[in-house]
Order: sequence, then structure tokens, then C-alpha cells
Amino acid sequence: MAAGKPDFSQDNVPPARGAALLTGALWKVALRLVALGFIDAFAIWFVSGLISEQDYILAGFVAVITLGINAVFLIDGLYPYRWFSPGLTLLILMLIYPTIFTIYVAFTNYRDGNLLTRSQAEDVLLKRTFLPDDSVTYSWTAFRSTDNPDEYALWLIPDSDRGGEVMFAERGEIVLASEVDLGEGTLDEDGIPTALQGYERVPKNQLFAILDSVLSKIEFGEADNVIMLNPQNPTRQAGVFRVQFTLNDDGSLVDNQTGVRYEAKQGTYSPVDGPDEMKNAEGVLVDADGVPLEVIRPGYYVVTGLDNIKDLVTDDKIRGPFLRVFVWTFAHAFFSVFLTFWFGLFLAIVMNAKFFPGRAIFRTMLLVPYAMPAFISVLVWRGLLNEHLGVINKAIESILGVENGPRWFSDPTWVKVGILLIQLWLGFPYMMLITTGALQSIPGDIYEAARVDGANPYQQFRYLTLPLLLVTVGPLLIASFAYNFNNFTIVELFAQGGPPISPDTAAGHSDILITYTYALAFGSGRGANYGFASTISIVIFLIVATVTFFNFRFTRTWEEISENV
Repeated sequence: MAAGKPDFSQDNVPPARGAALLTGALWKVALRLVALGFIDAFAIWFVSGLISEQDYILAGFVAVITLGINAVFLIDGLYPYRWFSPGLTLLILMLIYPTIFTIYVAFTNYRDGNLLTRSQAEDVLLKRTFLPDDSVTYSWTAFRSTDNPDEYALWLIPDSDRGGEVMFAERGEIVLASEVDLGEGTLDEDGIPTALQGYERVPKNQLFAILDSVLSKIEFGEADNVIMLNPQNPTRQAGVFRVQFTLNDDGSLVDNQTGVRYEAKQGTYSPVDGPDEMKNAEGVLVDADGVPLEVIRPGYYVVTGLDNIKDLVTDDKIRGPFLRVFVWTFAHAFFSVFLTFWFGLFLAIVMNAKFFPGRAIFRTMLLVPYAMPAFISVLVWRGLLNEHLGVINKAIESILGVENGPRWFSDPTWVKVGILLIQLWLGFPYMMLITTGALQSIPGDIYEAARVDGANPYQQFRYLTLPLLLVTVGPLLIASFAYNFNNFTIVELFAQGGPPISPDTAAGHSDILITYTYALAFGSGRGANYGFASTISIVIFLIVATVTFFNFRFTRTWEEISENV
């Protein structure tokens, strides 16, 4: 060993220190393995549950993420990835998975009535029962088990006009009343026992509390002889119910009540055949009132390919409203940016003038709309623009002497004007801020040179200020356009997309694409159509991506212009 240099060889490490280092390393490894064990156990439980629910896409994502976490924490070469693995996990689950799932749903018929898998839909339908017209019906009295408060039984007295015997029905068993041990109980004047061996009678004041949530859902009796409360008259009548549907080998269902056969077409069970007496002159299956039979729900979701896109392009009931919404979405985004930018720029120029007194105070006051939450401002404006009681309409009627002011919510044109007015109020402070900063960054000597060359104020603004300004704020204008393209809050809170275009569509005159998508998926009152809504979401993404791409191309053009100024 060279003189003056410490010896760090293994032989010179003190034994106590080496044991401590080894013990610390072992503890770290053990702690890491225990943590991974908990993560893996949870992942296995979660993935198995997803697979049992046939949610294979999410199950695959969770499995891949779990394998990635194990690799990162077990392979030393992947050590740097440990620090951002939580963020990467959230990115995959919160962004990548929803995006892929949305794309998948866009090519399916996933909507109300088709939210289940085929096996789930069949299970639901095969559990449905019906009360045959010739079935014996009973009046019933409920009893609760003294050993298990969650177990109930029924004392059944047959209706006099249909025959039958008095019976006692439990889960999985029916016995004649004569075979029941009353214990210390006796029969009252209606033939109902006051008590039974192992059971107590449910008081009437407690009956309604458990009627819908408990008793109506219990299947009493045996599998082939099910007694349930009659849904049409649950407080007074029970009966022997039969299974309503039978599943054939070819996947079709037969309604045991009517004899009608249903076939699954694109995940929906439609009537295809039945008794001749149920067919009208055209051979269409109808009910007793002559109304054509409807499909049975629930169905199941299937991949339908390009059907949603085809409907968007070829179906007049969809294409017409969609095109209106499409055009207004672009107009709304463009005019929102155009009006707020020019008004904000005007105020910025005025407030930037040295001769303007009290600039700081006025500039601060003009920022108030920007400081208030947007949804509060929209609701305030909604009140101000009320067609009958709003301050603005009252002022217009009194000043102009008109009987009725603008129809801000019922007229297709005025509702759009109202939305743009609110956009102007909410957006001009932001534009004033960014343009003020951009104006103050422009060197003043170029204006002096322009004045020497004889340029008037308009020419200075047109050929100097505006090009340099657009180079600075151009990306922000692009971002503002993209934001207003999907500005859900203002459109939805102000008029909920109304007034409606027609009763046949979920679209309204003031809807933009994002609110139209929301109405299709959640808010139209016509049932949710997630597949079609996902298709519109993809269209929105492609439009915003395309517009953003070309706008950034224009930004490069502005930069070239600024270099030549």
C-alpha cells in the first residue's frame, strides 16, 4: 500500500462494521420483497376479479404494470426507473388505458341495453320469471327466523277461486301447513299462526320496510316450484312463478310465456318467430294490443366495426345535427379567441399608454373577471340574461321601448350570442395580461426608426407591433383555441346546449362537440350511447390535433416574419 493512502480492502473492514452493513442490506432487501409481495398479492386478486368480470383489457394493463414494477425493483440495472415508476403507473392507468378503451368502445355498440357481456346478459334473462295466467295465487304472511334474522318464510293461503292448499314456504322447501309444527302458536281467525317453531310473525309496522328490499327478491320454495311475491301486487299476492326464457343451442331465446323466439342480432335480442295468432296481416309479431313486439333487454355489447362512423356519415338524423354542431364548434372556438384577443389587446394598448392616468388601478380592476371561478360567472350571467326577469332584458325593453328583449335561451342565434358574450367577459383579462407582457417586451427604438421613416401609427401597428406580438402570443392563441374548442363549462352551464334542434336528436343549437358527446353518453334522457360518444371523442381528438399541427406551422411562419421586421 502506498504511503499516506488508506486501505479499503475487504480484509481491513472492521468485523462489526461489515456485519452492520450486511444486516442493513438484508433488511432493505427483505423490506423490498415484502412490499413487492403485497403488491403482487393485491394485483393477483384484482386481476382475477377483472377476468371473472371479463374485463380483459384492464386486467392486461394491471398485469403488465405489476410485472414492470417487479422488474424495476428486482433488477439493479433499472434502479433509476424506481423514482418515477409511481408516476408512470398513474400515467398508464389514467391516460393510456382510458384512451385505448375509448378507441375500443368506439367500434362497439356499448350503450344502454348493451352494457353486459353475452354470458352476463344470458344469466340475467334466464333468471327472469313470470306468473302464468292459470297459476295458483296466494295471500301471504311473512315470518322471520328466530335463529337468523335474515331468513324469512311465508304462510300461504290460496285464493278461493283457484284452488290449492295452505302451505308454508321457506328457501328451498315447501310443505303443507298441516305438517308444520306450530309450537306454542295457534291459528287466528284468518287461519294464520300467531307463531311457528323457530319463526316469529313479522309485525305489520315492520313489513313495508323489508317488502321491496328483502321479501320481493327472495325465491321461496324449490328450484322447479318457485314462489315469489307478485310484482304487480306484492303486498297482497304471491304465486308459483316459472322461468320466462329458455336458451337454445343456437343462442336464441324462447319466451315460455308467449312462445316467441328471439335471436341475437348485433348483441340485441329481436323477435323472429312465434305463434301464428300473434302475427298480423303483414306477418309481424304483435302483442294483444296490436303493437309490434320490441327487443328484450338487456342485450350485450359486440364489436360492430365501422358502424358508428357509418351512421355518423350516412344517417341523416345523425349527420345533419352533427354537421351543425361541428360548424358551431369551430365558430365558437374561433370567435371566442378572436373577440377576447382583440378586446384584450385594445385594453392592453390603452393601459400601456404613458398618458393614461391611474393605469395600475384600472388594470387591476379589469382582472376581476379572470379572478372569479368561471362557473360562478356563468351562473351570474345566466341570471342577468334571463328572458323575463333578467336585468339586461329589462334595460333593453325600457331603453328601446320594445315589448320583449332578446330570447337568450330559446332563440338559436341569441343563445350563441350570449355564449360569446360570456366568453368575452371571461377571456379578455387573460388576453390583456399576455399582450401587455408582449407589448412591453418590444424594443422602443424600432418605433423611433419607423417614425423617422414616416410610418403612421396604423403602419407601425400593422407592420411592427402585430407581427412581433403574434410571434410571442401565437402559441398561447393556439392553446386558447384548443381550450375553447372543448370548453364544456360555459356551454353546458349557460343553456345545456339548447334549444334542441329536433326531438329526434340529442343535439342542441348551442351544443359544441364536447357537450354533444356528453349528451350522448349521459345527459340526453334518451339512454346512454357510449359507443357513438366515443366515436365523437375520437373525431374531437383528430380535429384538435390537426388544427394544432397547422397552427404551429403558422407559428414558424410568424417567426420568419419577425426576423425580417
